[in-house]
Amino acid sequence: MKPVPPSTSALDLEFTLGDPSGLATLQLPARIIRLKRTWCKPRSQAYTHRRPDGYNGDIAASDKAQQMTYARDNLIRIGNRVIDFVLRVDRSEVLNGGSVQQRPENPAAEMMKASKNLLAEGLGTESGKVDYASLKQSEIYAQFRELSNALIDCSPDDIGTGDKATAFWVNIYNALIIDGIIHHDVQGSLLTRPGFFRQIAYDIGGMRFSADAIEHGVLRHNRTNPALPIPMFTSDDPRNHVYDPKFDPRLHFALVCGANSCPPISFYEAETLEQQLNLAAAAFINGSGVRYEDESDSLWLSSIFKWYQMDFGGLDGVLELVQSHLKDGDVSEKIVSGQSRLRYMSYDWSVNRLA
Repeated sequence: MKPVPPSTSALDLEFTLGDPSGLATLQLPARIIRLKRTWCKPRSQAYTHRRPDGYNGDIAASDKAQQMTYARDNLIRIGNRVIDFVLRVDRSEVLNGGSVQQRPENPAAEMMKASKNLLAEGLGTESGKVDYASLKQSEIYAQFRELSNALIDCSPDDIGTGDKATAFWVNIYNALIIDGIIHHDVQGSLLTRPGFFRQIAYDIGGMRFSADAIEHGVLRHNRTNPALPIPMFTSDDPRNHVYDPKFDPRLHFALVCGANSCPPISFYEAETLEQQLNLAAAAFINGSGVRYEDESDSLWLSSIFKWYQMDFGGLDGVLELVQSHLKDGDVSEKIVSGQSRLRYMSYDWSVNRLA
């Protein structure tokens, strides 16, 4: 007879919240779960199941894997609930909770058009910043808000696969950020509203997708948030299966979180996604993302390259990507030599608001 999956308290586990300042401890009725920077793993490779009658039996490899998945999913659920509680995230709250008069034939396609119009209306052509004040009063934004309600009936077939799906999620993320900043009237720095990226969300196909869920869960294939290294989705979460199997780190240059240090915002088309991602990478690297300081012989990189270093294949991958897009040949030679000091810029979280 197969053993019954044990409760969380039956396992001797360590659980990580990834508190940048150090350790955090969560007191639960059954036990204390220590939240550390290391991830969920057993303290010992010896893994046995203790039955109520006192019998200790080794668990077969397949059962062990199942037990570990079960335990890991439980800890992911607990961790995300704790984070949402601390950040005051209401999981029932979405920005598109209204009704739509007539469902479009393809809500995803219509939302893509509305997102494109939204950017065309609110984006400063030279500065790349958003005129939130004017956009809020515009007819384009009102149409966008109404159409966003149709996302509730969006199906996987509407979204598509491959580059079509990637373009959809990138554009929805960028539109959600703009919508969220307007809805919550965020002023000054985004850091003044902790939890912003988990609080703002759309109902898409009957599932809640926050900005964090789209970025880290969907587009980064359930990789952990650098600030809160807990996966967004459990293994049995239906949102865990909506992304394309190909992950592209250049998406970091397409996702715009609404801060001044973010890459310039653009609208992405499935047919030209490859070229657009190359252009986005080149624009960021030759713009605000990289700079060389001759006096101190220092190469300054955006913090994006630090936070998501592993997405680019480690530091070597970061430098290879930077060098491949950098137009300044002298700085490129500095990277090849490996003699320059590598430093990271402070991130400006001020809203990318057009003055």
